[in-house]
Amino acid sequence: MPGPDESGRDAERPRAAKRRRVIQQGRIVAGPERLVACTIHDLSRAGAKIRLSPRIALPESFDLVIVGDELSTHRARLRWRRGDFAGLTFEAS
Repeated sequence: MPGPDESGRDAERPRAAKRRRVIQQGRIVAGPERLVACTIHDLSRAGAKIRLSPRIALPESFDLVIVGDELSTHRARLRWRRGDFAGLTFEAS
């Protein structure tokens, strides 16, 4: 039975949504007056992979503002964290 692959995901479980590689700026809403800059590297309807300093602690859930052609905000839940990268799933609104 296959175990997790190098991304930490279970090799047998397909992704919920097709992801696309992007390089977009994002902001994590870490408090009422605290925004943390990040870079979004992969994006899908279901979640994202972001890059930020490993010294920055992330809460279990937070709002992620994506700066692109239009601003969009998603309620996100932290799924994994390795070094500079973190995987997020978007919560249904």
